[in-house]
Amino acid sequence: MDAVPLGTTGERVSPLCLGTMYFGSETDPETSRAILDRYYEAGGRFLDTANIYATWVDGYGEPESEPFLGDWMARRSNREELFLATKVGFEYGDVPQSLDPDLIEREVEKSLDRLGTDYVDLLYAHVDDRDTPLAETMAAFDRLVESGTVRHIGASNYYGWRLARANTIAEERGLTPFSCTQPRFSYLVPHRYSDFDRQRPATDELVSYCDDEGLTMLPYSPLLQGCYGRDDRRIPERYVTTENRLKMDAVEAIADRHGVSGNQVVLAWMTQRDPPTVPVVGCSTVAQLEENLGALDLDLAGHELDRVDGIQTLGGLH
Repeated sequence: MDAVPLGTTGERVSPLCLGTMYFGSETDPETSRAILDRYYEAGGRFLDTANIYATWVDGYGEPESEPFLGDWMARRSNREELFLATKVGFEYGDVPQSLDPDLIEREVEKSLDRLGTDYVDLLYAHVDDRDTPLAETMAAFDRLVESGTVRHIGASNYYGWRLARANTIAEERGLTPFSCTQPRFSYLVPHRYSDFDRQRPATDELVSYCDDEGLTMLPYSPLLQGCYGRDDRRIPERYVTTENRLKMDAVEAIADRHGVSGNQVVLAWMTQRDPPTVPVVGCSTVAQLEENLGALDLDLAGHELDRVDGIQTLGGLH
């Protein structure tokens, strides 16, 4: 698995990031370990979690993903080989939704304890906080970077203009900027009035800003729960548009030509677009992971990329 650049970090990471949201909870421990082991054996070294995963699952009121990963890393003695990302900002238990500096520092310490490590490679602001001045939030993240507790920072669920404003403040004050972003992003584009609550889908503004400034996008929900390649998964209602029907036709035609699934075509497009994204893939079985890994062996021809991008593309790349 060849490594790819990650935003403005100067780091190189695996081209597919493994999302571990439900590991140890909704995905049982044995299966979770098997998925992690297979990803690692395939050369994958980029893991994504958060301090709230997955406290909303019945029977799991406390964070489970982070301690599960901590146990797995301890068993494999491989922490130093991994690029580990976690997040702070959303509420869980008695912790409010906030990016208050004191809360950020407290939550990072708790995450480090659960993960069994003394640093994380990438810390995301999981959600924007309009009640805390951006300058205070960015200063708090910068202190964590200066202390060595956090190596790089990113932003998830931010509007493009808020991401740009945060990085402008960081530049003006000599603080660590956001180096990458994790939006809701897929090949299909939701219709204009879609409501994703506090999740922020990628927009033309966000994609253009990231592409222009060299910030890698790490899409979550890149496959919309597998709708590109599974007969039992329909296109979500918020994505039912004329353009998306044409997009599905293009994906299906390319998948048939190569003898692969539509999900693999979409992941291949994401990793081969210019500039490439690093999809965060969530898997509940080893078979799903194998399908996702297979996308890295799919080389889309120039005319295929042109067809995929020629229908409707965020960011005005074409």
